[in-house]
Amino acid sequence: MQTKLLDILDLFPRRKIAVVGDLIADEFLHGQISRISREAPVLVLEYRDLMRLPGGAANAANNLLDLGCKVAVAGVLGKDDAGNHLAAVLRDKGADLQALRRLQDYATPIKTRILAGAHHSSLQQLVRVDRIHDAAANCQPSWKLLQHSLSRADGIIVSDYGLGTISPSLLSALRRTAEKRNIPIVVDSRFRMREFRDVTAITPNITELEAAAGVLIGNDAKKLKRIGRRVLRSQNLRSLLVTQGRFGMTLFELDKDPLHIPVYGGDEVADVTGAGDTVIAVFTLALACGAAPDQAARLANIAGGIVVTKRGTATLTCRELRGAILNV
Repeated sequence: MQTKLLDILDLFPRRKIAVVGDLIADEFLHGQISRISREAPVLVLEYRDLMRLPGGAANAANNLLDLGCKVAVAGVLGKDDAGNHLAAVLRDKGADLQALRRLQDYATPIKTRILAGAHHSSLQQLVRVDRIHDAAANCQPSWKLLQHSLSRADGIIVSDYGLGTISPSLLSALRRTAEKRNIPIVVDSRFRMREFRDVTAITPNITELEAAAGVLIGNDAKKLKRIGRRVLRSQNLRSLLVTQGRFGMTLFELDKDPLHIPVYGGDEVADVTGAGDTVIAVFTLALACGAAPDQAARLANIAGGIVVTKRGTATLTCRELRGAILNV
């Protein structure tokens, strides 16, 4: 298995993945606790710095770029500071942005996480502030321009954060293209998992699966097995990869027993922000390289275990992934 995973890794730079979805700016505002306010029983923070990173679909694309893969990005950004920053980061790393729309009357979605700590302690997240546009606004990518990018893609990632980019008509067109070109199309949807049928795979976390199924699963392996198999059949998927935090992940395939993969790494989790984007990026890229679903899931599991040891919306490199594979 180790040799096969390394062989798959060698193919990463030869592939191109199209990432279609909701592009988000992830902000991390760092402060130091200075005192308790006299106006209310709240902490007063001394501002340290503000870090802005690609989030949502942009994070999946950023992960692929840092793994050496060619990437086409389709989505919408506003003509604002956050949009300019995201576009510049992706462009500077070599992303194909011809299917990226920039709109004057659209505000780039921003998720600001406020972290604080004392002088001698590590930073902890206190609150998150979301600045999200009206989901009913026109935020569809240009299908004409996207078609050109898809004509050279080896795989498609659909990253749906519920912000309006992924419409039923766009999904149908993406499915037809994937089927025609015989390439994988993998979906990560925060709130609409049940709507995504007839795709190669979906990669929900356990909470998203519970919400879609209307059943509390927790760490009940028998219940997870029953729900996973039901979703696999009812949504006509080739595979279903369920991430379960510190319990690892479980892969479901037709006519096979579920494969449970223990979490990679120890208990040194710094930040789980964006880990799902890393998982879908590596899983899809591996499938595009010809990996079997179980091989792709093992690579994604290792990649997810690496990024959660880093702070912020993190990525990893092929060198890090290679080193981890050799040490498994």
